[in-house]
Amino acid sequence: MFRVRRPLAVLFTCGIALAAFGRAAAPNVLFIIADDLTKTLPAYGYPLARTPNVDRLAARSVRFDRAYCQYPVCSPSRTSFLSGRRPEHTGMYGNSGSSRTPLLKDAVFLPEHFKASGYFTARLGKVFHIGSDVPECWDVTEEGSPGKGIVYQPQEVEKLGLTSLVTATHRLKGGGGEGASYAILSGGADQLIDVRNGKRAAELLKQGAQQNAAGKPFFLAVGFRRPHLPHIAPFGFFDLYPAEKMPLPEAGGPKISGTKSDVAAADSREALRGYLACVSFMDEQLGRVLDALDAQHLWDNTIVVLLGDHGYLLGSRGGWWGKGVLYNEAASTALFVAAPGKAKGVGCARVVEFLDFYPTLAELCGLPAPAGVEGKSFVPLLAKPDAPWNHVAYTMIAKDNQPAGLAVSNERFRYLENADGSLEFFDVKADPREWHNLTSDSAHASDLAAMKKLAADYKARFRGVP
Repeated sequence: MFRVRRPLAVLFTCGIALAAFGRAAAPNVLFIIADDLTKTLPAYGYPLARTPNVDRLAARSVRFDRAYCQYPVCSPSRTSFLSGRRPEHTGMYGNSGSSRTPLLKDAVFLPEHFKASGYFTARLGKVFHIGSDVPECWDVTEEGSPGKGIVYQPQEVEKLGLTSLVTATHRLKGGGGEGASYAILSGGADQLIDVRNGKRAAELLKQGAQQNAAGKPFFLAVGFRRPHLPHIAPFGFFDLYPAEKMPLPEAGGPKISGTKSDVAAADSREALRGYLACVSFMDEQLGRVLDALDAQHLWDNTIVVLLGDHGYLLGSRGGWWGKGVLYNEAASTALFVAAPGKAKGVGCARVVEFLDFYPTLAELCGLPAPAGVEGKSFVPLLAKPDAPWNHVAYTMIAKDNQPAGLAVSNERFRYLENADGSLEFFDVKADPREWHNLTSDSAHASDLAAMKKLAADYKARFRGVP
């Protein structure tokens, strides 16, 4: 297998650090990504969703209310936080191509860093983008599909042999973004990739506990496909969400460019039903993993992270279903971090970036962060979620495979330079839905100027824009 050369000094230093930490005492890492999961969770004040296992994890975690991805699309987001580098430094602006882009040929990815530091590392499911895994990161890497082949999400019903079990389908008409579609199954749960990976994760956690006894910690990454489209789940999960009881999106804010015709109320309710059914389906698989942590007595020496890879709009702003825009709903998403000896069952209102995962996990595990890793460790917030904190988050999007839009987020304001050249400025303390553009509000002229200066400094530093 082709292996990219790594700086020997980095790997040697990592080995020394882990030995100094004490191999038997080094904490494990369980890193869980739920594809397209947004904040439609009771832990974030959305009581409609049934997620007892997310609730269970939240009770052990610090819940981050203002966590921002670097790019609100699957592969660019994952490539960024797994490399610890901004999208301008990864060159990944879409969902195709190798995660080890030409700009990352010498990068040490997060799990690769842990592997070089003496950890057993394993990947289940969609951690990097489907079909774009970086195998040198892992001791074990498994897709979770039958025969170990690649099955993309739109192919699942057919390629997993579930066609005869589909009892109902729905496809959204109109709107914008990715749209929405679902397939209700009469059975066949054990054939679904997320179920396979939930069960396999439990097996690897048992193996990891045995390895812990021999002094070897583990880094296990589990990527659940749901609630990503298409919304496929057994009928029982859809039964939790009768269509007639689904709320319509709140009206307000500018309509997103590219949105087609209006969405009928019945269509919108069916679409939300499918999304939430798959949130609950994912939650059941998460429960399998948490049960294994309980059974193997791993909570006291395991850091557990649960996140969505970006946010997701559920029919707001004129019927947008999807991501790919700079608004809070797409740029900010769920993040829970449970770490031994840290705060539990509390929220954190401070602004953090997904880039911060790499230095945070490295610090928690007594490892140095390799050269080139960007971001800021938020370990102080895990101990004291309201600790003083001065951090700004940057989210970008590209156009024609070049950096274009940019959002700047601090604790009070968000400033958006959209890819079409339009500007928006929001006071998210007063207007959390970002419905009122304040760019022409003289009362906030100095605040807007300060955010524009941050954007200009960012573009000068990371894009070479004078």
